[in-house]
Amino acid sequence: MLILPNHLAIGALLASNGTFQVPRYQRNYAWRSEEIAAFLKDLDLCRRARADNQRRHHFFGGVVTANSPVPGSSRQNHELIDGQQRLATFLMLLVKLRQAMTSLAGHVGAGGPQPVATFLEQTAKILSERYETHKDTINLTVVSVPRLELSLPDRAFFSALLQGAPEAATRRSHERLRDAFGAMGIYLDDLLASVETPADKAQCLDTVLKVIEEDWTVIHMSAQQKSDAYMLFQVLNDRGLNLTEGELLRASTLEALEPIAPAAEMQAVERCWDNILSGMDLDIQKGLSWVYASQIGDWPGHATLLSDIEQNLFPALSTGAPLTRAQADDITATVKVLERDFGELGTILRGEWPALPHQQIVGWDKDRLRLLVVHLRQTDCLPLLIAATLLAAADFSSIVQMLERFCFRYAVMAEGPRLEAQRVFNTQAVAIRRDPANFSVGDLARDLRDLIARHAPDDVFAARLGGLHYPRSESKKPLKYFLMSLEHYVRWYDEGAQGKPVCRDRMRVLDFDNATIEHIYAENAGQPDLQLTPLIDTLGNLTILSPAENDAAGAKGFTAKRPYLQASTSTLNQQIAAETDWTPQIVRARQERLVKIGLRVFVV
Repeated sequence: MLILPNHLAIGALLASNGTFQVPRYQRNYAWRSEEIAAFLKDLDLCRRARADNQRRHHFFGGVVTANSPVPGSSRQNHELIDGQQRLATFLMLLVKLRQAMTSLAGHVGAGGPQPVATFLEQTAKILSERYETHKDTINLTVVSVPRLELSLPDRAFFSALLQGAPEAATRRSHERLRDAFGAMGIYLDDLLASVETPADKAQCLDTVLKVIEEDWTVIHMSAQQKSDAYMLFQVLNDRGLNLTEGELLRASTLEALEPIAPAAEMQAVERCWDNILSGMDLDIQKGLSWVYASQIGDWPGHATLLSDIEQNLFPALSTGAPLTRAQADDITATVKVLERDFGELGTILRGEWPALPHQQIVGWDKDRLRLLVVHLRQTDCLPLLIAATLLAAADFSSIVQMLERFCFRYAVMAEGPRLEAQRVFNTQAVAIRRDPANFSVGDLARDLRDLIARHAPDDVFAARLGGLHYPRSESKKPLKYFLMSLEHYVRWYDEGAQGKPVCRDRMRVLDFDNATIEHIYAENAGQPDLQLTPLIDTLGNLTILSPAENDAAGAKGFTAKRPYLQASTSTLNQQIAAETDWTPQIVRARQERLVKIGLRVFVV
């Protein structure tokens, strides 16, 4: 295996005698607003350091490529195995920087200082020639080729975006590229607005450029063979790599404690770290991020996890001075809290109820947590759930039910902004830790209702519910979850839906894993109905049956299915069986009813 590693600045990587191509099969651009916000936060930290006549180095990890020669060309063409998200984001920032310089030069040129305008124009030209395209000679012809080509679904859109002629976004990845590009423009606009003179504005942009060209680095690992690059990629992305931050924290805390802590204390801290790092079912890096957010109220940086934890959870480690007894006690206490939090986190991630005894907590209550975390896969609220284990069992249960309803409505269906929800979750987590005895669940409900009002109001939620259908290629879990949830609350709804949603039979726990979605008018009906056929996969034609009931009902007509529905323990199925016939009008009416129930159930 021949691998050529090279630690170099981003500017040097993109300005080298080479081009980068993302394989057509690779995933498309995936960075969301959260990743872009963290990226711009890292940029601002480095820029501010430069403005204070200092430098802040920022390492963005490894970029793995495979040699991919172009016939008739002398350039080094790299197939990008790992690093697409970062390189695409770097390039978009450089293009936005070039555009900002060009725009500012135009304003300055109208009566402003000419040296500043000249500097901006010339620098913008250098940026374009150095980073956006590469001059190549192919078969005695000079051609200009893109410095970076994304995978096929994003290639044309990305190219048009960088050239200032964006196409209509037809994919989620296009929207993410567009949003990332726009966020960078907003950042630069705000930066320029923060200073007065043309020279100061030009200086700000030049500082950003210096950060990219000198302070940001990667390790470029170039393989001659594609198979070698894949092997390297797999090794670098092995689960064991995620233990790095945890192992370094273990070493640094124990090393600092050793001169002052007695043997019993050292052994206790070692046991805590062993328990934290031994969880094979928990990604340690993610776990540290969730626990950090739960304690601090903000997420650590993507590339600064270790330093952020040391600075905010173990501040005595950053001084380099010998520990005082009080500092040693603080470190020991912090490690014990980390151990407790990791234990609770592991339990929650498995969908298991924390050890909070309460005689009124039954299987139905505990199942809400499993549905929220395991089946709906809502992990943004984990920092809040970790902190909520400090509360009484009844309050913890109230928060779980609140989050379950909120996350389905806001995150799963309305796809509300994650950052805003995370901000509420993390803020409330810190409020719990600050004073568990006086924490108000009502304050959390107020903040969640505000998010719903702004991003998942009734009209939006109703439209999304009405669009639920039997998916042929996507996950069926949201649909199954919705139908099963309505089963728990339909009796409360039919009794007038007074107050908060209430499950009338909390002794019954539905088997989410084994329940099946049944088409009431069958997919393969023996006698097709041309009016019902277009409605087969719509919400009104779907219900939940046990596997045995589903097998028995099969593709039978409605009349033959009615006995199975009548015998079902499901109230919704019994209501279907009360119909004498199954018509398009009934299907549409049932869908409207299910949506109305959903609007009353999924509230905070």
